[in-house]
Amino acid sequence: MTVENGDGSGVLSPWLTWQMKLRRQIILIIPLVAFAILALAIILSRTDSVRPAEQTNPAQPSITRAIQDRPTVDPRNYNATLSKVEHERVALRSRYQRATTISEKQLVIDEARASLLRAVSDEVSPFWYGTKWDFYGTTETPGRGQIACGYFVSTVLRDAGLNVQRSRLAQQASENIILSLTTNDHTKRFRNAPLNSFVESVKNWGTGLYIVGLDIHVGFILNVAGEVYFIHSSYVDPYCVVKERAVESQILTASRYRVLGKLSEDDDLIVRWLKGELFTTRVNRN
Repeated sequence: MTVENGDGSGVLSPWLTWQMKLRRQIILIIPLVAFAILALAIILSRTDSVRPAEQTNPAQPSITRAIQDRPTVDPRNYNATLSKVEHERVALRSRYQRATTISEKQLVIDEARASLLRAVSDEVSPFWYGTKWDFYGTTETPGRGQIACGYFVSTVLRDAGLNVQRSRLAQQASENIILSLTTNDHTKRFRNAPLNSFVESVKNWGTGLYIVGLDIHVGFILNVAGEVYFIHSSYVDPYCVVKERAVESQILTASRYRVLGKLSEDDDLIVRWLKGELFTTRVNRN
């Protein structure tokens, strides 16, 4: 719309002038908005392309898929359970001492073997599940304080009735812990073996109670009912005493060296447990 001047010329009305100015501003703004949207899209696409690598980075610690990481028993019953374990050991010792033939003694040894396996795996260890790990942990009470891997092994063995030097044993290298209890005849060593191969070797060796020593760790291996478990005070998540399937263990997987001692196979160990004989700690001599 135009408005005529006195000389016959025309000028735009204020309304039309405002619309034209608005159009020019919109024309200038649209490219800027489009550029901003394009830049944002590029940034987001780069962020998304990085995320999968972060999420699948093998250096990121995985969560331990524990079968048990909480106590399955009432902690108030711990001392009563230890008394029961001790009573059974003493009764078996008495039967062993009364046995007069080799076959009679072997029968008692076989019963004692099952009793020791049950004491460690089913009666003592469950009280410790969930007890916090610490490199310097030395607690003697499950569920209170912290416990290191070596102290977990030596404490459970002591409380199951083995006459071990708890602190001295706990402070040794894992292979010395094993050889303080059994001999090389009941020990196998694995170097750079895939975890599946190691677990199959345990299954082939037979059911029973083992101690496994790793590069920087130690714990129990339990082979029962066609499954192999790792019971230990874990220095990775969830940072406590756990029972987990050995084939799923992050710590077992990471270790390049594994030394395995089968405690329950050693008849001499069983007899010494029955008699309450001292297991002297093996140490490195400089």
